[in-house]
Amino acid sequence: MKIKWIETPKDVHKLIRSIGETAVVIVVIYIIVRAFFVMDRYTPYDKNDVSIVSGDDKGFLCISYFGIDRTGSDILVSTDNLEKQLTALHDSGYVTITQQDVIDYYEKGKALPDKSLLLVFEDGRTDTAIFSQPILEKMNYKASICSYGSNLNSKDSKMLKGKDLLGLEESSFWENGMNGYRLSYINVFDRYDRFLGEMDSLEYNAVREYLGREYNHYLMDYLRDENYMPIESYSAMKERISYDYELMEKVYTEELGYVPRLYILMHSNTDMFGNNRRVSEVNEENMTRLFAMNINREGFALNTADSDIYDLTRLQSQAYWSTNHFLMRIWDDLDEEDKANIQFVAGDESRKNYWNTDVGVSEFEQNIIYLTSLPKGRGVLTLKDSDTYKDVEVSVTLTGNYCGDQTIYLRGQEDSDEKIGITLREKELIVTESGKELARVNLDELMQVEYRSVEEDKRDALAKEYEVRADSARNLEESLAYDLEKSQVEKTKVDTVKDGAEPYIPAIETNQAGKWDIVIRLQDSRLGVTVNGLAAVDGLEVAVTDAGKVILEAKNLEEEQYRQRNLTDDVYEARFVDLVIRDLSQEKADILYDNRIHGFEKAKYFVKDRWTRIVNWFIRNL
Repeated sequence: MKIKWIETPKDVHKLIRSIGETAVVIVVIYIIVRAFFVMDRYTPYDKNDVSIVSGDDKGFLCISYFGIDRTGSDILVSTDNLEKQLTALHDSGYVTITQQDVIDYYEKGKALPDKSLLLVFEDGRTDTAIFSQPILEKMNYKASICSYGSNLNSKDSKMLKGKDLLGLEESSFWENGMNGYRLSYINVFDRYDRFLGEMDSLEYNAVREYLGREYNHYLMDYLRDENYMPIESYSAMKERISYDYELMEKVYTEELGYVPRLYILMHSNTDMFGNNRRVSEVNEENMTRLFAMNINREGFALNTADSDIYDLTRLQSQAYWSTNHFLMRIWDDLDEEDKANIQFVAGDESRKNYWNTDVGVSEFEQNIIYLTSLPKGRGVLTLKDSDTYKDVEVSVTLTGNYCGDQTIYLRGQEDSDEKIGITLREKELIVTESGKELARVNLDELMQVEYRSVEEDKRDALAKEYEVRADSARNLEESLAYDLEKSQVEKTKVDTVKDGAEPYIPAIETNQAGKWDIVIRLQDSRLGVTVNGLAAVDGLEVAVTDAGKVILEAKNLEEEQYRQRNLTDDVYEARFVDLVIRDLSQEKADILYDNRIHGFEKAKYFVKDRWTRIVNWFIRNL
């Protein structure tokens, strides 16, 4: 039977597209409905079960997430990673505790579960609640959602409002906490020491790419001038900071009917409660009056009975961490007798069985090998039965972050340091032989990366400042004046790198991922390496010519780099994608090892990836 309105191939395509779009919309609606209509109720742990609460004092872990997004970003953790991480903790036996449990632990000495987890989500984002709720239900986990008071009755749809927070609390899987009244910055300098002063979060984010390490949160210090001298008296500082706490109390009382007991003072890791003793005293006076507990530090997960309830610490999971990276950070915080509680994930056992994990931990997920180092140490994988590998071609894509070593060793000898190493470190390729450096290649130079000059960057930083000032001006006249200043700065002629000026080379951040397509050809005594299709090393002579093992290594860089939040990540994770090893000793280069995905597995991955992209597009654009 012929349907009247389907007469041409174009009509068929329209029908298929309509069916696909309808299916996607249904999925998106389900995701949203599933988030806001709770199917289950949280069941607290059994305090009388001695297998859960033995009476031994193990303290508790505090894990936090800045925010959750369906696919993740440079700062937001994806739902997939969140579920994997919480599943790993659940499988390791951890149960969530409440704010009241923590209060009772410190004030009344009540016992906590042996494996206690205080789970916190910060920043009060709507997407965090939407995408986390089903995972909490699945794990039977309860979490604290922390927000900023200024967002509770704002028009920003990205942030949860008072009624949303009450709804989450009613679901039984959430309780409320607080990050403060505002996310605002003071004493801000750009990286050229130009004073920017006070900035709200929108202004700060607009100029962030030009900032250095000098800035502070609104409650952390005196207001200062360009010479870093205070511009307010002690009484003015006290009044300003205390007023923020008054605003917190007022807005939460109006919107929720009460003030949450959990507080997170921003920023973390200061000298107690601020960057100045007298500022700290004012914060302490206000927070102890208003709140029952405060998470004051970041970077460590474990809190013990010796901790101060107003100086607790949390480990904030980062968007770039795999499950084992996350677990390794927790493992490092635990006492020796408790480290065995952490069950690291292996992934695909059939793929993992080809390797020996000598140091650290490894996970095999489809075509990716995750190799996670020990804290301040290494991770090492050795390919089984590779003793006879001599003349080989190795192709792989390395996607680990820049700030660490990802190394492939060839011709590794048993009980000997003899081997040939090809290392990617930051933006350099380093070739070693038995620990001795043979070659070092600057990959920016190889790729002919063109940098702006420092003078150009400095000019653009000033122009951006004027643009922000114009957008936040108090009146039209002031806005037009800043626009004029910006226009004049942009027209300023400055020297470029080609003119001989110093290049501006951005600092490498902890979360900055690389992507290097590597091909290594080792034949007889000659080594060649290409990076992203360009010859980095060609015909380099080597002395280690005997057959030997293939070894992979992940290594954390020894030097600790300063971070604004004093955050250093001493665990490094190398990522080896589509690793293939071919035998060059024969006329036909047979494949000795292949970690790519093929056939049905590849097709299934392709379909899943495309479907995810379509759903994400609809979520962003509906």
